[in-house]
Amino acid sequence: METKKSILVFSYYANVPGVCQAEWVDDRLYAFIEKGFKISLVSCTYSYTHTSPYIKHHKTPALSPHGAAYEYSEIRNKKIPVIHGLSHYYTRIMYHINKILYWLHIRSGEGRWTWFISAFFSSLLHVRDKKDLAFIYSTGGPPSAHLAALLIGKIYGKKVIAEFQDPLSGENIGRSSVSAIGLRFFEKLIISSATVVIYCTKNAMLFAREQYTQYQAKINFVYPGSSPLPYASHNKNRLTESNSNKRTNISYLGSFYQTRNLDTLMEALGQLLSEGRNPNIEINVYGVMNADIRTRIEQFPYQGYIKLHGHVTREVALQKAMLADVLLLVQHTDMRSKTTIPFKLYDYLHSGNLIFGLIFRNNEIEDLLTSHGHLVCQADDIQSIKETLLLLSESIKVAKNNIRSSDLIPSTAVENMLQLLKES
Repeated sequence: METKKSILVFSYYANVPGVCQAEWVDDRLYAFIEKGFKISLVSCTYSYTHTSPYIKHHKTPALSPHGAAYEYSEIRNKKIPVIHGLSHYYTRIMYHINKILYWLHIRSGEGRWTWFISAFFSSLLHVRDKKDLAFIYSTGGPPSAHLAALLIGKIYGKKVIAEFQDPLSGENIGRSSVSAIGLRFFEKLIISSATVVIYCTKNAMLFAREQYTQYQAKINFVYPGSSPLPYASHNKNRLTESNSNKRTNISYLGSFYQTRNLDTLMEALGQLLSEGRNPNIEINVYGVMNADIRTRIEQFPYQGYIKLHGHVTREVALQKAMLADVLLLVQHTDMRSKTTIPFKLYDYLHSGNLIFGLIFRNNEIEDLLTSHGHLVCQADDIQSIKETLLLLSESIKVAKNNIRSSDLIPSTAVENMLQLLKES
């Protein structure tokens, strides 16, 4: 393959297993390679090294004791192969320093903000041929990736694409009022400094354009899409034989935390069962969750309907998606859901399987789901959830009749990004 110039990419979570931000950027990297680009990638230390000959992967730690210690813990817990160089010894030393600070009741702060410093110097060290560099691309999670990209872009005189996987401002975003103010400050700084700004939903783009009117021309949206599943069969007329009791297998793939949980679904299911209506369903959950959510699920009075399987890799999760009858999508039941779309939706759409979306005040995701033939309920509408559970129990073949295939893929996202860059 004839390669074009290189792209410098900043993404803290790139190639970290089980993290949706990593799945997002990893798909995008290979789409850029298909377009003929080489990649210089800067990520955290606990990611797996990309093995593609077209990707030079540079791993660097956060500088704060807390951030570096967390990375070292992840390396040990996930048994990630490392090169015993300066970065590894630094995280190891910070791990022990952080334990001492913790014992002294001293907190060194949320460490991923400091990652932009080490990421910046790593890019200076490893990306020396400025003539070969086409542009710089930064993407979520931590906003520190954007800060590193903007700084190196200013020094090298290169265009920067800053992609927000989730908005930094809006209702219910930020751990506290102080955090929300800080995130909004950095969002405005990034938008004002980047060449092209990309949000990943139309609603987020419109909200940002309202907030930052002087920068409207550079604020855009691009659906990320995901790679088609190579082993996906068209599932709309198939019921799985994977569960022995022939219940409708409703599977959820992903994490639960805060207001993204099964509370309203359990309430609806509990009401059906207390009314003597016994839906023939089984809900399988693959992913991690906060302890309080796990406790509520384990204490659900009707046992056997919800099964927890813990964390699985993306590959296993996609295999489970093929075995399911229905894929469950759950949004937060607060206003952050107005401008976000869970990344797993794109994998779900490629599965050919029926999707049941518990969404919250988001017309955009509702249109995406219903236009592809899937089912939607407001996440706090108990009566609607009850009716849909009965439909999935009694008439699932009918419900699958209108499923449409998806054309939301990373190569299309890359084409849109390159066009926006060309027009900037």
